[in-house]
Amino acid sequence: MPHIKLEHTENIDPDLFKPVFKKLKVILIKNAGVKKDNCKCKAIQIPIYEVGSDDASEHFYHLEISLLKGRSEEVRGKIGKKSLQVLQKYFTDINGAHKKQFSIEIRDINPKNYFTSNAL
Repeated sequence: MPHIKLEHTENIDPDLFKPVFKKLKVILIKNAGVKKDNCKCKAIQIPIYEVGSDDASEHFYHLEISLLKGRSEEVRGKIGKKSLQVLQKYFTDINGAHKKQFSIEIRDINPKNYFTSNAL
């Protein structure tokens, strides 16, 4: 725990995900007290999608962070704001050729419903 899942519509160089995930893990370590070794990250490209007016130049990035329940609203807010800054830094077009929407969802997982072989 935690689980970091980035869904995206744009084809991205796979080498770009490592620094993004590294930054996201640092945010979680500093703000939520998670262990680096327990972070699970994945990126999933969505091949069929529609955004807004269905213009092919529109893309989205949706980050879902799942954490065990118990973080305050303030901590979740910090994680959300800092994570949004990371996404915008790494995935915004310099020339503005593509419209991009960024969203973040932080999910609380009930520890009674989560089972793992890791020592949390």
